[in-house]
Amino acid sequence: MKIVISGATEIGLQFAKTLTANNDVKIIEPDSKALKQFENFDLQSIVGNPTSLSILQSAEVEKADAFIACTASDEVNVISCLAVKQISKAETFCFVNKDHYFETFAGELGEKLAIDKIIWPEMLLGEYIAKIIAVPGAIDVKVFEHEDLKQLEFKIKSGSFAIGKKLMDLKIPRGALAVAVFRGDDVIIPSGQTILIKEDKIIFMGHERPMREIENRFNPTPSKALNVLIIGGGNVGFILAKSLEPYKHIRTKIVEKNMARCRFLTENLSEDILVLNADGTSANFLKGQQLDMCDCIVAVTGNDERNLMVSMQAKLLKAKKIITRAHSIENADFFDKLGIDVPVSSQFNAVLNVSKLISEDSVDVFTTIEKGKAEIKEVTVPENFPATMLMELKPPDGVVIAAVRRGSHTIVPCGVDKIQAGDTLRVFLTSATSGTIIDFLNDVANKANEEKEASAS
Repeated sequence: MKIVISGATEIGLQFAKTLTANNDVKIIEPDSKALKQFENFDLQSIVGNPTSLSILQSAEVEKADAFIACTASDEVNVISCLAVKQISKAETFCFVNKDHYFETFAGELGEKLAIDKIIWPEMLLGEYIAKIIAVPGAIDVKVFEHEDLKQLEFKIKSGSFAIGKKLMDLKIPRGALAVAVFRGDDVIIPSGQTILIKEDKIIFMGHERPMREIENRFNPTPSKALNVLIIGGGNVGFILAKSLEPYKHIRTKIVEKNMARCRFLTENLSEDILVLNADGTSANFLKGQQLDMCDCIVAVTGNDERNLMVSMQAKLLKAKKIITRAHSIENADFFDKLGIDVPVSSQFNAVLNVSKLISEDSVDVFTTIEKGKAEIKEVTVPENFPATMLMELKPPDGVVIAAVRRGSHTIVPCGVDKIQAGDTLRVFLTSATSGTIIDFLNDVANKANEEKEASAS
């Protein structure tokens, strides 16, 4: 694909890391010094203002498939996207940081102005955190729409039933698969003999019903109600609390020290959500909140240091699950190494969402896992491929076929299920093996055809 990025921001840098390997990427930025951090990427840099028609033409946006506007200015992003739509058929992705821009341009006016996607990272993050909270034992949740497929990630904590067990001993129900284990910086594509240890992160993929059984195993004594404490009533905290309103079994408290903001929260959230006017980062306050009875505490203030302090206090006070916002991806990785259950970055989450939207139309990468250590690809089985049972296929090391879509049906395969021509595979693989699966399928097809021709002659 031909992709133009506007803005040498941290988000722009993450897009460069995500998209340059398989696409023709250009970046527009008025500050030549800001472009130095992009020198190691295979892309073309254009120095200039992205609202300038001549600069957009220099970047050849008229030939682009996608235009991503992610400068620090909402106004520049909106104007550049509108300009691009006048001279190109490129799909436009416009990042905004202010809620009123999102509300204005994501509605009817946005449709008339023809901006394709308005991206508000804080809204995406709030909704994403709500999905994780809704599955008590999980640290990550992804749903593949219209395919009855769910992906869950669990962390093996101290005292877990899974410590020291082989994967085969977990008796994973039919219709679900363990597709990866993350151990420190290593990615393991597991077999039945893989032994789980403390601090492993394990990812399952499967249909809704067997995945509910997996959920129950990793949260064997679910309470009738979940107690959730949100620290920070800004945009992310508000969107998160709003997203939790439909879950009647979740009891939510949100803490905000600004009185005017508390009034806004009270007026705009359900009366079932308790709004507390207090400094949620205070150690004394946290000690008084009975965090050992809290199913999930979420630190989403606008300050990474405060979020980390809240999270470390929550660990000491035995909170069951801790979700922590980090502004930068580097901080999110650091928080993870400190033992925070779920460190989340609004920027990284937004980059993944946009990359997925771009990929659904033309690129076969559906999502990346654990900051790019692994990925899920969509692969079409060649037309000359012989029907082969999965147990006989023996895909390359570092590859697992997690799901097979055939027509309107999707199956999570076991060893006796057959892969056949025209199937669409959901393949989970390490980044190091990313390019091997298509070659493997073609080799199997070609070898079978050669054998067929040899026997016929």
